[in-house]
Amino acid sequence: MDPATNDEIGKRVFQVFIGAFFYIFLVAKLIGSENKANWFKRRGNYTFFNRRGIFGEYINFGYPKTWQGILVFIAIYGVIFGFGYWYVFFY
Repeated sequence: MDPATNDEIGKRVFQVFIGAFFYIFLVAKLIGSENKANWFKRRGNYTFFNRRGIFGEYINFGYPKTWQGILVFIAIYGVIFGFGYWYVFFY
């Protein structure tokens, strides 16, 4: 296996970033807004500097406050970091 160049690594990191966005969007869609509200605590006060757009607000989970939220957190970030690390450095 040939070592990847910096350009290839940069392209892979960008692909993982885009894939992660779609993966988080899919998980948010599967969980539903009611379960997200029950399992996660969202920020209470919004200012001009931390307001999100339409997609950012939809994929914003918040902080896990139940064991279901912790499992969803582990499932999201475990898959993203595990696949991303493999794809960027070993594929």
